[in-house]
Amino acid sequence: MKYELKYNSGLSSIKKLEEYIKQESPITSVQEIWAMATQPAFLLYLGSVIVLVVLLILYFAPRCGHTNVLVFTGICSLMGSLSVMSVKALGTALKLTFEGKNQLVYLETWFFMFIVATCVIIQMNYLNKALDTFNTAVVSPIYYVMFTSLTIIASVIMFKVSMHLYPLHCLPDSSVVTVKL
Repeated sequence: MKYELKYNSGLSSIKKLEEYIKQESPITSVQEIWAMATQPAFLLYLGSVIVLVVLLILYFAPRCGHTNVLVFTGICSLMGSLSVMSVKALGTALKLTFEGKNQLVYLETWFFMFIVATCVIIQMNYLNKALDTFNTAVVSPIYYVMFTSLTIIASVIMFKVSMHLYPLHCLPDSSVVTVKL
């Protein structure tokens, strides 16, 4: 009986990711981002975030906001995920405008600018409340993890990353060990 362990480097997984990235086409107008932002899946995410934020602000913040760090950081993180998506749209619009394709003539650009301003104001207000109420050493890691996780979820939903990249393709080939008898 002979046991042979087969070890593959993770290079093929990296190549799969490179192929996926090459398939992505650049965004050519703010209307393309608007089309992504108005798809049913992202609208469901948007609606869920708005309902949760209103619930956290009106019900939970007055009752337990000063005793539970998750209330204020939850509001910040949820609004932060929306602000990142809007900043992506606004940044793309400004980049295209500077390249000579004026995006400021579209109402969508101004709408994204309004959303950025609104989300950032709410986000900063509740982040300051969290930092005034709780220790920075407690707020920062919780906020970092929640904000990052929710932003990734919003990005995956809006840009449909999961539709093209299957979870098994992300695993390096080195995670597979073959035993031959």
